[in-house]
Amino acid sequence: MKQPTKTRRRKRDEPRRPGRPAGRSNVDGVIADRETLLAAAERLIRKRGPGVSLDAIAVEAGVTKPILYRGVGDRDALVQALALRLSARMADAMTKLVEDAVGPRDALRRLVGAYLDGAAAERHLYLYVTAGGTSEDRVRQSLLLADDAARRFEPGIAAYRTSRGAAASVATVWSYAFVGALHFVTLWWLRESVLDIEQVCDQLTELLWQGLSREETRKVGGR
Repeated sequence: MKQPTKTRRRKRDEPRRPGRPAGRSNVDGVIADRETLLAAAERLIRKRGPGVSLDAIAVEAGVTKPILYRGVGDRDALVQALALRLSARMADAMTKLVEDAVGPRDALRRLVGAYLDGAAAERHLYLYVTAGGTSEDRVRQSLLLADDAARRFEPGIAAYRTSRGAAASVATVWSYAFVGALHFVTLWWLRESVLDIEQVCDQLTELLWQGLSREETRKVGGR
């Protein structure tokens, strides 16, 4: 009677078959953690641009594609995770700059400048998280960065309005409007590059400040 074939286990010093990622398999008991996988994804996107595939990211991380799925999820899950990481880093940079601001208008300009600078520094990653998903739910996809950013801006807008005796109830709408202006101006600027960052920052700050300020709008032709 033919004996059942035993599964052959690879010895530690035996070379791996070509194409098999080293040190990352269930057989070996070594699986890259989520942070390692996300860091690898960011690293590859920065090098190759927003069009990278999940297969390429798995290779960069030194894992098989199934392990990438188990650790992070599908492309939409990866986009969401990277969006939150990028949003948090940009928010931290903005917070540090705003802390040294001289007055609310200077704080607004610093915030706008930090957003533009952060997006430019992470150009490929910014484009990936704003257009890299495959989900048919484009509303959710487009709001990945906006939701997190708006939640951060809303308390500041509400506090600013309250301190000046104005209604704070506009804070949610204004925070999303603020993020929308930042986002679409940033996308346009990254694509066209017709103005330097200081010009874009000044012009966008002026527009946003006129909305935040309670000063009466000057009459056309007036001083």
